[in-house]
Amino acid sequence: MWVWVSTALLAIVLTLGLLAILVNLKKKAGDGAQQPNHRAFFFMGVVMLVAGTAELLIFLRSDVSYVVALPLLVIGLVFVVIGLVNRDKWRKM
Repeated sequence: MWVWVSTALLAIVLTLGLLAILVNLKKKAGDGAQQPNHRAFFFMGVVMLVAGTAELLIFLRSDVSYVVALPLLVIGLVFVVIGLVNRDKWRKM
């Protein structure tokens, strides 16, 4: 069984690696890289924080492991920080 799991993980890693190489080659080919929309990062982070907090409170109240809600909270916090750090770039879009 571990052979199939290892093979699947290796296939996923190789696919993601090839995809990253293709994206970098496309960027170098002349397509100017666009700046990310930092305002969208901020709003997605706020939504994830609210959803993660609600999920955490529901899990804590029902005595279910709250570990499932932690990634949503962490990703939401990271997105909010990215959006706020680059707040000066919001007006350019």
